[in-house]
Amino acid sequence: MGNIVTLGGADSVRRDFDLLQPRKNSRVTVQPATLDDLPAVCELVSEQLPGEVAAYSVVKEVISYNRNNLLLFSRGGRVVGAYAMLMLTPIGLERLLIGELAPLDPDPICLASRMMTPAAIYNWAVVAPRLAIEGILHVSLFLRQPMYRHANLFSRPNTPEGVRLNVSLGSRPLEGAAPGLYRYVRLANRADALKQAA
Repeated sequence: MGNIVTLGGADSVRRDFDLLQPRKNSRVTVQPATLDDLPAVCELVSEQLPGEVAAYSVVKEVISYNRNNLLLFSRGGRVVGAYAMLMLTPIGLERLLIGELAPLDPDPICLASRMMTPAAIYNWAVVAPRLAIEGILHVSLFLRQPMYRHANLFSRPNTPEGVRLNVSLGSRPLEGAAPGLYRYVRLANRADALKQAA
């Protein structure tokens, strides 16, 4: 896992990430990963994502620190996709914006623990081929919990599919930040900005 976001089967219809709703009869379930899940997840990520990914030991450390950093997509008891994040502290967000965050081996000072409200969320890796794309609908709902709903989402897509996915869900390139960085401003933050302007 690293500075990678990819998705198979994304369409070009624009949607707002915070408004996505899981289907009532979803064929995919989503849950935080356990350490026992990591071998299957790391194998899936290595098969599906281009480029360099984080070492197993790094993924294990990140998940041990905050298991909500990795949400698994399952169908029929089999892992079919994953949504890996780095929940960032204010220091982690600052390092991300100036290009000093090391996604392949993040400094623990940059990572928010499970009981901390993150300052931002970095989309570490997204693997959602075919039907697993339904998992993203569940991730949207998960990230609307009070602890996460104000944490803007950041990503650095490295495939055309990843760029299309980011743009179709409301992310935009972030000017003046590290090259290739996209940001999705959470709906709660947009609502707060409108209230302050009134």
